[in-house]
Amino acid sequence: MRYHKAIKIHGPEASYISSTLSASLNGSGVVGLNGKWYDVRSLTAEEVDAFLEDLLRADMASLEAERMTPH
Repeated sequence: MRYHKAIKIHGPEASYISSTLSASLNGSGVVGLNGKWYDVRSLTAEEVDAFLEDLLRADMASLEAERMTPH
């Protein structure tokens, strides 16, 4: 996965950021996937899109790796 400025955070931090969101470059404060949370307040909308694409691509690759049967 490419480097992104998103910061990995915990669930309680994500809840706090969501409830007190005041300054964000993209209108979103946090992004979550499968129990993992990321602070994306400092990313532009384009950077969030790129981060989400990479995050989903990595998640799909992980699912595919779990599904494959080694011989």
